[in-house]
Amino acid sequence: MKAITVLVALQLLIFSMIAEVRAQTVEIRGSLRGWLRGFSASPNEIDLAQTRLKLELLSAPGKNIAFLARSYFTHHGLTQSSGNGGSGVDVNLQEAYIDYYSDLLSVRFGRQIMAWGKADEINPTDILNPQDMSNILEDKIIRKTGLFAVKANWLFNDFNLETIWKPLFKPMTLPAPGSRWGLFPMTTGTQPPPEILPGHELDETEWAVKLSRTISMFDISVSWFDGWDNIPTTATLPDSSGELEPHHLLFHRTRMIGAEFAGSIGSVGIWNETAYFSTSDHEGKDPLVKNPYIQTVIGSDYTFGCGLKVNIQFVQEFLFMIDNDAERDAEEAVISKLGIGMPLQQALTGRIAMPFGFGETHSVELFGIYDIKENGLMLGPRLMLSPEEAVKLEVGAVILGGDDGSMFGRMDGNDNLYVKFTYSF
Repeated sequence: MKAITVLVALQLLIFSMIAEVRAQTVEIRGSLRGWLRGFSASPNEIDLAQTRLKLELLSAPGKNIAFLARSYFTHHGLTQSSGNGGSGVDVNLQEAYIDYYSDLLSVRFGRQIMAWGKADEINPTDILNPQDMSNILEDKIIRKTGLFAVKANWLFNDFNLETIWKPLFKPMTLPAPGSRWGLFPMTTGTQPPPEILPGHELDETEWAVKLSRTISMFDISVSWFDGWDNIPTTATLPDSSGELEPHHLLFHRTRMIGAEFAGSIGSVGIWNETAYFSTSDHEGKDPLVKNPYIQTVIGSDYTFGCGLKVNIQFVQEFLFMIDNDAERDAEEAVISKLGIGMPLQQALTGRIAMPFGFGETHSVELFGIYDIKENGLMLGPRLMLSPEEAVKLEVGAVILGGDDGSMFGRMDGNDNLYVKFTYSF
């Protein structure tokens, strides 16, 4: 609770300092969202009762300087959902950074969210921020954890060179092992071993570079990342009897080379996002470290004359240096990897949306993921209404199922109905 108090006090201090410098340039905006979710199967328990206040402060104290701070204040109606000792309140300073920009160079310094990738929701190259997956049904932009970074964008000859340095590391937050929203099968043992986080030496920090350009109707980019897996693996040591036992959780270094494009051919949109991950197990001999792998997403969308928009994507992961089926099974069981974030090796995703109403302010939508390899399915129909410009109402359902070995099959009893109400100001 002390950490939350200090964080709130620090943010208020920053806000007041900026406001005093140039009060007339300060803009405060945000939203208030309520989210109620309950399981559809008997006994129809309430799974989530959440109120979230988002506050953003924007300021331009100088001609070439801007400032942004974004925080989420979340109250959990069910205190067991809270991650701060049962108080029912979480405070998340997601972003707080300063921008300097000129005609050829812009620099962003501070805590920030960085988004890479062209695909819909599942993005192999979008690995710069860890995600809080404790609520996997939350919007991806909110799931991301802000990290301190220095980012510079250089513009030259129609190219954009983006360079990023991340001196601090934070892992992904996963649902509790064995919980009904767990992404992975429950492992043996009741108490996980301690994590050993990377240090703060210069060679232990993370770096990323991305070169982008628009050619005709296509945005094209290539990228490079040198950093850490955001999910640890278990390191083992022999005990007194010679049996191997878990010793600690270790993060391994991974390098990524990515490429992506997005554009249109006539009225058909098309995109591809591919990433090659070179892990520390270069020769494929360490059973606890994932072999090098590739993830790729290719997709297309089309909007019909009536306004109906359809998009579909194919997701595939390729593992290298696999000698037999037993090794493939062992490699797929290693949960530590970057990229798409979810344990999917081959999948189809689809989204169908139909706007309606005056100015098409309302819409009905169906989103789905089919896990081809493990035979699992998630469907998410929803109705979105906006009776006023600042008001949004969303009513929907999430349907999960499939074989027991699939991620969605293990969540078979988690079908739910929900309602969200958001007021923006």
